[in-house]
Amino acid sequence: MASAAVRVRSASLRPVTIRWQTDAPLKILPVRLAHRLGYFAAEGVPVMLEPYEERSSKAMPGERSPVQVTAGDFDTVLQQHLQGQRELLFLTLARTPQLGFGVRHPQRTGAELSLLLQNALIGLPQASRWAQRVAWMVMQAHGVQPRPAQFVILSTAQQVQTAFLLGDVDAVCVGEPLLTGLQRRGGIRVVADTRYLSESMRLLGGPVLYAGLSSPAAWVESHADELQSVARAVRRALLWLQTAGPIDLAPHADLVGFAGDPRTFLSVIMHARESFAVDGSVDEGAIHNGLRIVRLLPQGHLYDGIEPAHLYSARLATTG
Repeated sequence: MASAAVRVRSASLRPVTIRWQTDAPLKILPVRLAHRLGYFAAEGVPVMLEPYEERSSKAMPGERSPVQVTAGDFDTVLQQHLQGQRELLFLTLARTPQLGFGVRHPQRTGAELSLLLQNALIGLPQASRWAQRVAWMVMQAHGVQPRPAQFVILSTAQQVQTAFLLGDVDAVCVGEPLLTGLQRRGGIRVVADTRYLSESMRLLGGPVLYAGLSSPAAWVESHADELQSVARAVRRALLWLQTAGPIDLAPHADLVGFAGDPRTFLSVIMHARESFAVDGSVDEGAIHNGLRIVRLLPQGHLYDGIEPAHLYSARLATTG
């Protein structure tokens, strides 16, 4: 009877395509877990996962097209708004940036570290706007006024790692899997680690909505049933992630780039577990704080006209 109920429900729900950002696989791990563990299927919603590509059309897809969802960071929504396309967050995946800021000289602390940061070249991956924000906040926390010329923007996170190992930059701000890899190599001191909720909140002045699920406002209004089913499935994966043990987690190492290396994957999860949302609810305070940080940096004035209340829908993550 249960399988029949799922078939009936599935027939009534439109397919959903979730486009996920590939630059930092850890932040969208709950979505890929929901797919692999069968939680979307249990909700009766047909879901296809695809690598993220920018939507080029403002018009709603045709009636036969799947409902479009993006699994990505806060900036995805901000950029859509700047382009005049209203995108709404409806579920939180990660509430910290999941990044670490590290320097080459582990022995330097206090005044010595501040002096180092004054003239440091800092390697950052181009795809991560949050890396620059975290680096900016770290420098200010140590009494240093950042200069744009200090930031060395490289095409990929792997290039950032190489530049650090070769001595071409003095500090980096990167996420997984590179952060754990650099720590294991030694020679790096992580000055700020936003994989941890308490440390992230101390540096950033509160929680932020780092990554989440979003969809065009028109879809949120017209296809709430599909999006609620997606939200329920991902909420279930978030809860599973909070309590799963090593034996349960290890088979999913490939989802974060650690295929064949479950021990490192488990270490990553132990570091980052509390950065994931507990129930997926969208906190307007976290959006306010994220916008505040965005506006502190160069070009921050571009976001002055964005109202936090226009960036999210709270009802989908908390329904059902």
